[in-house]
Parts: sequence; C-alpha cells; structure tokens
Amino acid sequence: MKTFFKTAFRHIKKNKLITAINIMSLSIGICATLIIFLMVRYEYSFDKHLPHGDRVYRVVSNGDFKSAAVLVPMIRAIDEEITGLEAVAPLFQIYETKLKIKQAGKDDLKIFPKEKGLIFTDQDYFTIFPHQWLSGHVQNLTQANQIVLSEENFHRYFPGIPVAESVGKTIWYADSIPLQVAGVVAEMKENSDFKYKGYISIATIAASESLKEYHNWDAWSNYNDTYNCLVLLNPGTRPVAVQKSIDGIIRKYKKPVAGAWKDEFLLQPLKDVHFNAEYNYNAVKPATLRNLIFLAIFLLALGAINFINLSTAQSIERAKEIGIRKTLGSNKGSLISQFLMETLIVSGIATVLSILLLPILVHAFEGFLPKGFTVSNIPIGATAAFLLIQLVGVTLLAGFYPAWVMTGYAPVLALKNQVSKNSNLSRSAWVRKALTIFQFTLAQVFLIAVLFVSKQINFATQMDMGFRKDALINFYVPDINRANKGDILKNKLMEIPEIKAVSFGNQSPAFQGMMTSTLQYDASTKEDKNISFDARNGDENYIQVYDIPLVAGRNVRVLDSANYFEALVNEKMLPLLEVNSPEEAIGKTFTDGHYTIVGVMKDFNIGSAHTEIRPTMYWSRKGGYVMHIALDKEHPSTWKTAIAKMEKAFTEIYPESPFEYKFLDETIKGFYQTELKLSKLLNWAVGLSVAIASLGLFGLAMFTANQRTKEIGIRKVLGASVTQIIVMLLKNLVILVLIACIIAIPIAWYFMNKWLEDFVYKTPLSWWVFAIASMSLLTVAILVLSTRTYYAAKANPVDSLRDE
Repeated sequence: MKTFFKTAFRHIKKNKLITAINIMSLSIGICATLIIFLMVRYEYSFDKHLPHGDRVYRVVSNGDFKSAAVLVPMIRAIDEEITGLEAVAPLFQIYETKLKIKQAGKDDLKIFPKEKGLIFTDQDYFTIFPHQWLSGHVQNLTQANQIVLSEENFHRYFPGIPVAESVGKTIWYADSIPLQVAGVVAEMKENSDFKYKGYISIATIAASESLKEYHNWDAWSNYNDTYNCLVLLNPGTRPVAVQKSIDGIIRKYKKPVAGAWKDEFLLQPLKDVHFNAEYNYNAVKPATLRNLIFLAIFLLALGAINFINLSTAQSIERAKEIGIRKTLGSNKGSLISQFLMETLIVSGIATVLSILLLPILVHAFEGFLPKGFTVSNIPIGATAAFLLIQLVGVTLLAGFYPAWVMTGYAPVLALKNQVSKNSNLSRSAWVRKALTIFQFTLAQVFLIAVLFVSKQINFATQMDMGFRKDALINFYVPDINRANKGDILKNKLMEIPEIKAVSFGNQSPAFQGMMTSTLQYDASTKEDKNISFDARNGDENYIQVYDIPLVAGRNVRVLDSANYFEALVNEKMLPLLEVNSPEEAIGKTFTDGHYTIVGVMKDFNIGSAHTEIRPTMYWSRKGGYVMHIALDKEHPSTWKTAIAKMEKAFTEIYPESPFEYKFLDETIKGFYQTELKLSKLLNWAVGLSVAIASLGLFGLAMFTANQRTKEIGIRKVLGASVTQIIVMLLKNLVILVLIACIIAIPIAWYFMNKWLEDFVYKTPLSWWVFAIASMSLLTVAILVLSTRTYYAAKANPVDSLRDE
C-alpha cells in the first residue's frame, strides 16, 4: 500500500494539469449528488417520528375537486358518531392574523400584525403529535378562549418572563377576542407537515357568533382547504370502514342537490401527505426528486467520463512503465490495484473540494431546496457515510476501465514502442469518442431545454390574457368586517390624482387560487338547472380598472338590496346558458331572479397558460376584501408618488396594520414559479455540464497535440500555416461535438414537446432555437480547443524535431 501511495502521488505530481481537470470535474458531480442526497433524506424524514404514524390519517375530499378541505360540521359529527377512533383533531389553519399583547413594564399593547403558524385545534392534536409540556396542561385546551404557545413564540410575546409563569397571560386575537395562555410546549424538533407555533382552542369558535359565521361552523356546503381533519385509528380499525361511516354522515346531514359538487371523502395515510400534490399544494412530487437524482447522476457521470477519457488517452504514455512493471513480475491484479489507488486519491481530493463547493452549488438548487434545509444543519454522520460510499463507487466507476485498458498492454509491444498494435488502444479510442459524444449530447439537451423553457415563460407572461395587467396594484383590506372602512378607503384613493381607477371587491381576474360558485339557472331546459363557474364580485368599477371590454349589454350597478345583484358573464359562459349570441344572454336570471345578467364580457383567462379560458361571472355587491388600483401606465414616474399617497390613506384608516401591496403582473409571474425554478436549475445544469465537458475536451486536445508534436513540426517545415495546423487538430474533436448536436436535437425535441403538453397556450418549437443551441455549443468547443491547439501550432519546429 505504501508503494501504491508513493507511485500514485508521483504520477499526480507529474501530471498536475490533468489531475486538476479530473479533480474539478469529479468535485462538481460529487457536490451535486451530496446536495441531492441531503434533500431526498430531508424530504423523506417528514412525520417519521410518530410511533403510531401508520394509524394516522387525514380526511380529504375526493369528489369533483380533490382537496384537503373538509366540511366544518362534519368534523364534529365524525368525533361524536364514528367508533374506532382514538383521536379526531380539527386543524383550522390561520394564514395570517393580528395579535395584541400587554408586556411586562409597558402600558401600551404591543402589536404583532402578521402572525403566522397558528391554528384552531383541540387536545386531540397533542394525542396524535405528542409534545413536551413546559407549563400548563393539555386539558386546558378543552375550554374556550385558550391558547397554547410554542416556547419560541412565548419568549417573543413575553420577553423576560419565565415559562413557569406563562399560564393565565392574555393575548388579544382579532382585536376583540381575549385568549388566555393555557400552556407552553417545546418546539417540535422533527420535520412535520403539521408543525405550528400556536394552538387556539376550537371551543373559542363555538363561543363566538362572529367566529362561527366566519368559519362556516354549521355550513354543510362550504369547502375551504384551510379546514383539515386528522384522525388516529384504534389498533385493528380499518380505514375503509371509517370512510363508509363518513359517507353515512354525509347522507344523514346533507341533502343531495342536483348539479352540486360531489361529496366524497377518503382517508389519506400520513406518509402520503408530504408527497401527494392532489391534496397538498406544497407537496414535494416524487417525480421532481427523481429528476433531481438523475441530474446529479448525470453530472457525476460527466466527471467520471472525463477521468476515463483522460486516463485512457494518457495510457499510451504509460505503456513503457506498464511493460517494465510486468517484466519485473507485477501481475494484472497488482497493476489494477495501483491504478485504482491513483483514482482513489484523485476522488478523495475531489470529495474534500466538493465540501468546499457545497455553499456555492446550493444556489444551483435553491428553488428546489426546502425551507428547513440549510448547509449549517446538515447531519454530519449521514453526510460522512454517504461521501465514503460515494468515494468507493466513484473510484470503481471512474478507475476500473482505465486500469483494465492500461494493464492490458503486452510488455513486449510496450517496450518495443509498438503500443499501436495493441487492440486495447483502438478499442479505448472508440470508447473515448463515444463518451465525449455522450457528454456533449447531454450538454446540448440541457441547453435546448433552457432556451425553450425561457421562451415559454416569456410567452406565458407576455401573452394577452384579455384584461389589463400592467400598472395594476392589489392589496388586502385587513379587517374581518371590512365593508364600511373599505368604502371610506376607496373614496380616499379615488381622490388621488395619480390613480386612474379604483375598484373594491374580491379577487382580481387572475390570482393564486380558485374561486367558484354554483347557481340555479332559471331559464334552463335541463333537469339539472345548476351551473358551476368561476366567480368574482365587487363594485361597478371592476371592468374599468382591468379594461375588460363588453361585447353586449352594459356594466353592472351596485343595488341597494342585499338580495338582488346585477351580473356580467363572459362569452365562454354562453353555451351553459343555452343561448347562441351575447345579446340573448341579456336578462337571463339565476336563483329565482336574484342574479340578473346585464352584460357580456369578452373572454379573458383567469388562470395560467396551463389552463384554458373558463366560464366566469362577475356580479355587483357592496364591500369586499381586495382593493384594485389602476395607475397611469403611460407615466411610470408617477407611481412612486401614488403609492406613497395610497400608504398614507391606508395608514389613516388602519394605523395598526402594515401597508403591503403587489403588482398584478408579479402575481401572474408567480403562476410560473415551477417553470422559473426549472429554468434556473437548467441554467446551472448547462453551465456545469458544459464546464465539465469542456475541461475534458481541453485535456483531450492537449494529449492530441502532445502526441502529434513531431508531425506538427514536419508539417510546418514543409510549409503548413498555423491556421491549417489548427484546423487539422480541431477537425476530429469538433466532428464529435457536431455529432453530439445532431443526436441531441431529436431527444430535446421529444422531451420539450412532452413538457409543453402541460400548457394550453404554448410557444412553438421553433427550428432556430435548435440552431442557436447547436451553434453556441460548437462555438464553445472550438474556443476551448483553440486555446491549446494554437500554442501547439505556433511552437518552433526545431524544438519538436530535435532528437537527443
């Protein structure tokens, strides 16, 4: 072993440049696989700490819309009427809320305006997810107006107060609802999809009429994915039996209505929650992890290919060494061990370098990294074990074939300088060519993918959606009871000269989410008179703000009556209304005349380019929770002033709430977060794969030039120009890159065509993108090769032809 190490280090010291290329190539691949390993390990660690996790299920809706939403009164019915359940935990998630707290030594209440991570639940949550109680008791959560805090939040809200004195402290929720601290629990250290910072007793809702109305306490027809339900089954209880019991509850309490959403509920295993996107918007798709694993394997393979190519090319120079060693008695196994030792040392150095590269390469996967993942909290033991196993794998993968090629030379041929007669030489040359083609084929596919993903994102964000989306601002009105203050704020905003139009209502035409409604169509000739559609509502300024043209009728008016509304429908809605023209739709009514169509809007797309235009209705009503502001798009210089005046008006009415706004085009761009993440990752993949492949190409060019030194000298003596020699040296290697481009085009076309199938509105697969990608890669290859071949061509022939 000592001899192996000494020989390996001597070889590495002698070939510093080649060693550097191999180390850099391998370190990039090793670092990428390490990041992917840590990500996959993190994602598969969720909710694995529960001793009874195999008996925990989430009740999910599996009807017309798949969602984690459940009906609020159904949760109570499950708890009271279904046997075989050890615990039933309601989880009413609070996206964001305002808390007021009186802190020690201060007269005024301290305001926490946008608190997140709070839920309404009961003691059964802690049966399913046991916590360490630092003060108080779980039974306190059975009473109304109680809250349990995590240790971190308690110290945020009550700095300087010992946890032992926490019980009985008061927190004001939603301005007017007092909550008593019922206890403090330690932070959940394990990863979980059901980890929170504060737990308000569900009985608080039952004790407040306003909260009961706000949370649909008795509504058997309202689905909202902020309302979840977890159940812990008794040992031996079958999930199918519980599902049948839930079906019985629905039949018992909810009368079926023709045309309404189909009610069906399933029990989703806890282990499925983190990975099932049908019931979890934030789910990690196993396909995404699988694709990331493939990417890491490809990058590692590219580094290994460089090592194989450069080692087999270098084997010609080591032929005499091999011949002498064989003549002195070395067997094939001993020689293979020596070359594997060289590979191990190079791979070991690359592994150390990959750890140093880790913070840099983390940025490449930033869009795919989970929130809880950081370089600082990586598990040392698991990381060391993975790197050790990977080191052995890389050593065998990258080192075995070159070792087999080099030890296959016959000693007699090697010592007589007749290595070229060895069949291993020609075979390894073909292998090098094939591996080089593979490297650049992969790089070309990545490059084409980058261009098409960027082209599609640009197409989707710039396409005409049928409404104005530039210079549009939206912001939420913070109160639960918003109507009166909202109208006052709207009037103040309309007085600002830099603002062109203001509307007050619910959501903008396109937003992150879905808003649907079902109404009975009075003029229907079908037995099923209910029509489902996407819904928006607000005041009469809505279509003015968004420049939505009418093709028939007039705009809506806000009526004084709370039960009658005027409505606009889009053209896509006409077939559902059984009419042939927009004019025929005017005057049609819903729910016994409570909704009357007064106009027809031109079609507009309320979703991303993934979805087609859907039937949509907008009706007039007082109040809302979103303010829609149209700025002067011809004079962007006025926007800053307008926003400052908006903030001032907002603060005058809501002094305790921060003013937060968002431009509509940013919201629409947010539809394509997955594509933007993919684009960023592909950019890194292109850069890394081209860098690794170029390093290998540079090494091969160096060996080609070194092997043909005398030939170059003779050609120069005979009159060859520098350009002719460069072309001669470039030709064979550039042909390999050209072949790779030709192979990559149909592969990239297939995968991009499959990817674009997810879009209803998509950019064409233009031929010029393939041409630009091919020319770009060929240009990079030529530049890389020229840096070495130029110096070889410029060398003095006297030096190359002198024979000592």
